[in-house]
Parts: sequence; structure tokens; C-alpha cells
Amino acid sequence: MAIRTRMDPIGQSVAVIVNDTLSPQAQSAAVAAFARTRLLEAASANRRALGRVPPYKTIVDGRPGAAPEAVRPKGGVIVFEFELITDVLRWVLETLVARSPVVSGRYRDSHTSFADGRPFALGTVVPQAAEYSVLNTVPYARKIEIGKTKSGRAFVIQVPNKIYERTAREARARFGNIAKITFTYRGLAAGQMTYPTIVVVPN
Repeated sequence: MAIRTRMDPIGQSVAVIVNDTLSPQAQSAAVAAFARTRLLEAASANRRALGRVPPYKTIVDGRPGAAPEAVRPKGGVIVFEFELITDVLRWVLETLVARSPVVSGRYRDSHTSFADGRPFALGTVVPQAAEYSVLNTVPYARKIEIGKTKSGRAFVIQVPNKIYERTAREARARFGNIAKITFTYRGLAAGQMTYPTIVVVPN
């Protein structure tokens, strides 16, 4: 009998050995009790890391929403899958906004989230996607990131430069067990100007 739980900050699989002398119903109940204990541990870890317990779904033997007690007594699998990508993207966007230089406010307000290349507003339901990205669409975003004046100083002096690069590095250190997080430059279309971009690929 095996159960598998997805935990933050570390995804984890746990195999459970159950006494074969128990009835099938008792075996399923024993595994369900253990699974619920691990769920509480995962919820506590998430609260410490994120400040809240994110939503999660329960999948029992491939059946979404089934009760853990319905697990097969032999070879069954219980999965608690937390929706963590929203927290990663929220942290990235909030950090980018906090680090943005503000003159007109246009740069600060132009950090945009994409799911598989399609823009979406964080605060709505996050679409299922193989890859998420965040980039700033103002024409001077690259100049803010790494630009220099003729004298050689950073283009922006109001805040430290490399805003996206620093944020990607810190996000990787914080959420590396949840997603692969990289910094790059991307355009909105082939052959167009490229912008500083943070790419988030769920593990």
C-alpha cells in the first residue's frame, strides 16, 4: 500500500506498509489516517513558507475529489496536490513592483504575466500551463535592466538595476523545489524587441 503527498517546500512521495492481517477496510482506513497526518504537516509547512495554506485537491487512485478512506487496500495511491504556482507568481510580481523605479508609474504597472505565451491577470484563476513567464512590456525595460549612460553609470539610479535578474535569482532560491525559475530576454513576437523575462516552469 502506498500513498503519495505533494508538499511545499519539498515534493515528497511516501510508501506506507500496512499490516496484512487487517481487513481491507481497516487497511484503507489506516492509510487514510496516515495520509491526513501528512496533509496537516504539508499545510503547516506551506503556512510557514507562504503565510497561508494554499488550495489543494485530493486524488485517490486517480479519482479527483474521492475521500482518502476510499483508497484501494493494496497498491492504492493518495495524492494531495497543493496549488503553489499562484504563490510563486504572486511573489515574483509583488517583488518586481516593489523594486520598480517610479516616475510616471508606467514601468511599475507594466509587469505582465503569461501562461504558455498568453497574457492573464494575476488575481483571476491562473490557467493551467506548462510554462509561465513575467515580463515588462515598456520599450525601455531592457534599458532599466542593464542600460548605462554615456558616463558608464547605470541608467537608473533611483533603485538598483537588474531588477528582473535579481528577482529571478531570489525566486529560484525561495521556490526552487516548486518550479524551475530562470531569467532571460524574450520578445512578444518573433523578430521583435526583447524584454527582461522571468520564466517559471512548474516541477
